[in-house]
Amino acid sequence: MKRTTARPIQCELLAEHALEAMIVRAVDLLKEHEPPDGYFGCFSGGKDSCVIKELARLAGVKATWHYNVTTVDPPELIWFMKEHHKDVDFLYPNMRMFDEIPKRGLPTRRVRWCCEVFKESHTPNGATLLMGIRAEESPRRAAMWSEVEYHRRTKCNCVLPIFKWTIDHVWEFIRVQKLAYCSLYDEGFNRLGCIGCSMAGVAARIKEFSRWPGIEQQYKDATRKLFETNMNKYVQRFPSWDSLWDWWLSDDAAPAAPCGELKLFEPEAEP
Repeated sequence: MKRTTARPIQCELLAEHALEAMIVRAVDLLKEHEPPDGYFGCFSGGKDSCVIKELARLAGVKATWHYNVTTVDPPELIWFMKEHHKDVDFLYPNMRMFDEIPKRGLPTRRVRWCCEVFKESHTPNGATLLMGIRAEESPRRAAMWSEVEYHRRTKCNCVLPIFKWTIDHVWEFIRVQKLAYCSLYDEGFNRLGCIGCSMAGVAARIKEFSRWPGIEQQYKDATRKLFETNMNKYVQRFPSWDSLWDWWLSDDAAPAAPCGELKLFEPEAEP
């Protein structure tokens, strides 16, 4: 884990790089859209969050920083934030992921109730959110977001100062500014977030469950309870809770429903 202290950026070191222009653009964007009561900074502890937090400091804008605890957070990520970002406010839910799965079902790409419950429920209506979303992360994000966007579900304006940055811009900024970052990146993790997130893809989830087997077991226990308490709903598609688990981990399409059976999964509304 890097334990260096950030320092003011030396733009002369970046004269030959596009990053300088990206920084200027991001700082101008932050100043232009700064709300009177300051930004509500959405901090995840990942590399992009570290970058936007530093950009806000360089811009001199007011921002408070908040982390939504999901109860499936990588322990190393929590340790990193508590050591290097002591000003971040930890927002704790009044429920656990593994208690909600038997009630709501396994979260999927199409039905991500977990984001609404654990990540959006603490967001104050009408706040101006400062977020580290980047277009390069996925075609869907590139299509759905822009540098300044209104989020319908949370009724908030969102400012994305690194929306047009590439991953190379992010890591170069971290290097030049000598920012600390979570040690999990040095272990080969490309994304840091909820362990077992359905948006991460099969390979990433298998890697995560290998790294944190205790979390995997809790997911399995919750899946078993989900199956046993909703057997009439699932048994025609999945002969056992193991098959339900294997399907969920595979990212395959849900098995076809017998004629007249209610749909198990409904698509989420767009932000």
